[in-house]
Amino acid sequence: MRKTPFFCGVGRSCLPPIRCACLIFSAVDHSALAQAVTEEAIVVTGEEVPSAYGAPPGLSRSRFSNTVNAYVLPPWSFFFGELFEGQGFRHGPPDYLFTQEVEMGLPYRFNVAAEAQFERFNGGGGAQTVSLEARWALADWNKIPLNPTVFAEYKFGVGTIRHEEVPPPPGEGEEEEEEGGPPKVPDAYEVRLLLAQDFFERVEWAMNWFFEKENTGDRGREWGFSQAAMMPILLPNERLKVGIEMEYKNVTTKDTRGDPVNSFTIGPTVAWKPTASTRLDISPLFGCTHDSPIADVFVAFSWLFGGERAEAEAPVSTRFRYYTDAAYSHSGKDSGKEMKQVAYVPPCPQWYGDREWNVNLWGTYAFTNTEFAPNPSLVDIVQSTSEGNPVLGTYDRYIGGDHAWGGGGDIKYFFCRYAGLGVEGFALDAHKPGFDIFEDQAVPIFVHRRINHNHTVGAVLGTLTLRYPIPCTRFAPYAWAGVGAIFGGGERDTLHTQGPPDAFAVNAQTEHFGSETKVLGQFGAGLEFRIARHVGWTNDLSFGVIDGPRNNFGMVRSGLNFAF
Repeated sequence: MRKTPFFCGVGRSCLPPIRCACLIFSAVDHSALAQAVTEEAIVVTGEEVPSAYGAPPGLSRSRFSNTVNAYVLPPWSFFFGELFEGQGFRHGPPDYLFTQEVEMGLPYRFNVAAEAQFERFNGGGGAQTVSLEARWALADWNKIPLNPTVFAEYKFGVGTIRHEEVPPPPGEGEEEEEEGGPPKVPDAYEVRLLLAQDFFERVEWAMNWFFEKENTGDRGREWGFSQAAMMPILLPNERLKVGIEMEYKNVTTKDTRGDPVNSFTIGPTVAWKPTASTRLDISPLFGCTHDSPIADVFVAFSWLFGGERAEAEAPVSTRFRYYTDAAYSHSGKDSGKEMKQVAYVPPCPQWYGDREWNVNLWGTYAFTNTEFAPNPSLVDIVQSTSEGNPVLGTYDRYIGGDHAWGGGGDIKYFFCRYAGLGVEGFALDAHKPGFDIFEDQAVPIFVHRRINHNHTVGAVLGTLTLRYPIPCTRFAPYAWAGVGAIFGGGERDTLHTQGPPDAFAVNAQTEHFGSETKVLGQFGAGLEFRIARHVGWTNDLSFGVIDGPRNNFGMVRSGLNFAF
């Protein structure tokens, strides 16, 4: 049987319409393919965090590893870090350091940061230093070999020295502590040169050279270097990295310039990303010299937030970006070619209102400017007081002790996006050691006992707050100042003596003074992160001024803010 083509059966009159339809279909198909090539669907499977000036995302963080910093953050990105360091020594108890830091990336390759450090050693603990930092990268990534970045930091001493890195000369430490109590942590400055590079698109390396100098006290001087090299094990999203880390420190004081303490530690390091924005770093380092600790263990948890309008262009390193383009592959061209990704950016959500009420509830840790001296002998108190040279040392005259925990809240009304007025109140659970001594030679009695003043310190202030909601982000740095009254503190014990300078032949009597109300001035700065439009998380640092430096205190606060 002979088969007849379909168009022959329907006649030749249908040929022109069919040919036109074929041409139209071909044109539409070609146009659709061209549109698919133009509007390519690019699938990104690398690290989700943005890149800083073309740097690999792994180097676009504040901390490259536990002891090493590298490069800078992307503009308007924020880095939060909690770092624990535990040092085990060949002699004596271990030393534990806790560091909290927050860093913000700025345009033109600038970063600013604030850091607070706390120490726990030999049964005691408290705040040690509060630091302000800045860094600047000399050029965009890979414009200069090793991508140099300069770093400067100033540390404010706010606590007392609990563990000396350099042992004091024999006979000097005990006399200094007996006369004036534990020495105060001195202010210090530090400068660093940060170097970083990625090799073969597989290995990341960073190195820091540092120099630190104390301004007062024994004028300790420290220099050295730290470096780390890491490579990914789970390449997609850089979830797991392993490497090696080391640190060398040369430490001297004004009395030991010719006999430095040389410490060198080395060990493995692991970085794991539970989510796109968080990372956990663990580095157990081991001492290799006689002056080194047996073990120096670091554990850090960090949280990096990028701007909501992060970079749309892929970074220079192709290791962190992989593209899949079915339409481009269909056209027969190279689907692996790296191309610029340009995406539609929706309007920014508004996380902060032009006019709003804020109710903030927070917990706080307060640390005093001075610390109560170690408990001396009550007999020494009597004898030294009768001689006119008390051995009590310097101590906080209002809150008492060296620290206190508490909580508080404030209510503010922002009459515009950037400024607001409010009322703040807080309470601290404070305590101060004291004594009660009575001695009368006419009556054969000598009464002496130690007492503890447990009291609640409260304050109420009026405040003015200035804030700057960063466009297209959930963040708003803020600063405030206030004035008001503080009450419930200031208890003290004063010993009055008469007679010869002999603890067993003198008339002594203790006078107790109760709490008193003082004028309080407060100023501070912090950062708010809006979890949702009406709920935010606040963290800040403030200082309170009360009639003289021995009464002043600092506060670290963290809490939730509710906006209406």
